[in-house]
Amino acid sequence: MRGRHPTSRVARERNCWRAWGTALLLLQPAAAVSAEEPPPDLGLMSIEDLLEVEVTSVSKRAQKVSDAPAAITVLTSEDIRRSGATTIPDALRMVPGLHVAQIDGNKWAITARGFNSQFANKLLVMIDGRTVYTPLFSGVFWDVQDVMLEDVDRIEVVRGPGGTLWGANAVNGVINIITKPAAATQGGLVAAGAGSVERYFTQARFGGKLAEGAHYRMYAKYFDRGSLETSTGSSAHDDWDMARGGFRVDWNATGSDSFTFQGDYYDGDVSDTLLTGTQENQALRGGNFLTRWNHEFSGGSDMQFQLYYDRTDRDVDALLTEKRNTVDLELQHHFQPLRRHDVVVGAGYRMNDDDIDPRATAFAPKSRTNHLASSFVQDEVTLIEDLLSVTIGSKFEHNDYTGFEFQPSGRALYSPSDRHSLWAAISRSVRTPSRADNDVAFMSPASDQPNTLNTYLGNRDLEAEDLLAYELGYRGQPLDTLSLDVAAYYNDYDGLRSSDIVASSPCPAPPFPLGFTCNMISFSNRVDASAWGVEAIATWIPVPFWHLTGGYTYMHVDVDPRNSSTDPTAVDQEGETPRHQFFVLSRLNLPFDLEFDTSLYWADDLRAQPVGEYTRLDARLGWRPLDQLELSLVGQNLTEARHPEFENGLFSLRSQVPRSVYGKVTWRY
Repeated sequence: MRGRHPTSRVARERNCWRAWGTALLLLQPAAAVSAEEPPPDLGLMSIEDLLEVEVTSVSKRAQKVSDAPAAITVLTSEDIRRSGATTIPDALRMVPGLHVAQIDGNKWAITARGFNSQFANKLLVMIDGRTVYTPLFSGVFWDVQDVMLEDVDRIEVVRGPGGTLWGANAVNGVINIITKPAAATQGGLVAAGAGSVERYFTQARFGGKLAEGAHYRMYAKYFDRGSLETSTGSSAHDDWDMARGGFRVDWNATGSDSFTFQGDYYDGDVSDTLLTGTQENQALRGGNFLTRWNHEFSGGSDMQFQLYYDRTDRDVDALLTEKRNTVDLELQHHFQPLRRHDVVVGAGYRMNDDDIDPRATAFAPKSRTNHLASSFVQDEVTLIEDLLSVTIGSKFEHNDYTGFEFQPSGRALYSPSDRHSLWAAISRSVRTPSRADNDVAFMSPASDQPNTLNTYLGNRDLEAEDLLAYELGYRGQPLDTLSLDVAAYYNDYDGLRSSDIVASSPCPAPPFPLGFTCNMISFSNRVDASAWGVEAIATWIPVPFWHLTGGYTYMHVDVDPRNSSTDPTAVDQEGETPRHQFFVLSRLNLPFDLEFDTSLYWADDLRAQPVGEYTRLDARLGWRPLDQLELSLVGQNLTEARHPEFENGLFSLRSQVPRSVYGKVTWRY
């Protein structure tokens, strides 16, 4: 097993500081550029303002939250800043219907509406229109999904199927992270901080004007996060460090044509402790480039063409190395052929090419190229002006695993007044098999049986998992100072992936210990399931300088293995997401330019894991002695010395989230 190379971290830190110094030199002409405006005071936002935030994830066109016939929550840049979150997963804790659980110092289990795991595979995640849902296991590597949070304009979270517009694997929800246009980040920003778990972090960003109608920004950041703890308080040896940089250019070339060019590059390391007690290191590198062209026609129609390239390179000491190249292009057209019809159509193509060097895992073939072709159409029809509309559409895809798939949906929105609306939806969505589902072979200790080793084998005959979802929701403003958003759903799953034992026998000794049992397990589609629940979020502004937001989630999952299934762990999926969750967020503006913010989260126990209920309290004290200067002190997980949130993955020891504190200084000019 290879050891960790400390010089790689030193070199990366040195390069990061050089990039940071170069960025600071480039900031010298800042006096000629208007400085970035400081974030708005939360107290200035009314309930009406919150309901009129525009979103694009529901219909692939701009619409107000109050007009969206879906369960959608928007986290604004102000929500993120005042939460004290330093990662995207921690920011997502503020969304009802999501289960966000930190596994160790660099891994999370995140899902919507059930079926959570480190490799949760029913949630599509995008950053600026670029999907980060990996074809390796149909999930998200959260350790490389990072942006400069000050540059995030909003995070749109759609709970429920999004396959009609976004395609396969948007089964239980869509997370769309959208950064600010370059024109909104003019001037400079420098931030730095340090703390107990957040050992230290630093970042710099500068935006300027290239020409009339053309703006840019560039950024560099570095962080070094310390390890979480074991149950005894010792180090879990799961630290995480990463350097990242990037740019964005927005150009309004003409009155009807605009272009976006952006890219990022990252390089980092993460650590884990294996079940054997051995420390494992992972080297993470990658980058991406995206370009987008928007053209507006007369009559209110528009067209968008987007192309991106993504490169990932993971080197996991004990398991594998993976090099992956993705090319994705999409064309969509929005138009109104008739007065009461609003139509969006589109087509796309994606190519994934990987090269996997196995260690503890094997893939056959070692390299594989997959192709995905798709098209979609959606029509929003106004039946009664300002009262009733319906939206129908479908996605059509062809992939190399299961062939042709279609994902239709129908939605209705009833708005009896400007302050109240009801919506209903029925949708079909699918999850197509991943590279691992088809081609993997690996051995792991059985989590539910002592002295048992499981060998997992992929299955080329796997079919797509199928979901038929029914949703009903209310969104409104019962009082001038109160907003309420409630959604209920029933999900019917067919043909979920199962891990069926196809052979079982005593392990040969040697090389295995005497008395061990070896199971041969193959993936198949022999599990059905249903899930239902309620999600609610309310915001109350008792006085202009104080916001209170509360959220509650109830979810129930029933897993029904078919008679032909021999999967002993299938029903564990019922207890891998808490039935009850709630949170309360307080955002308080105090005299003398002080801000005091608290976030209280409670999660029920995980019945399939040795993880009990826990309460998490985060608190932030912010002060702006100058318009350009912000000081903040943040405490996280203040209620307990430490607590677990989720069992570690197949190979790693368990970590617990400790109480922590950090300070941060931000200067804008």
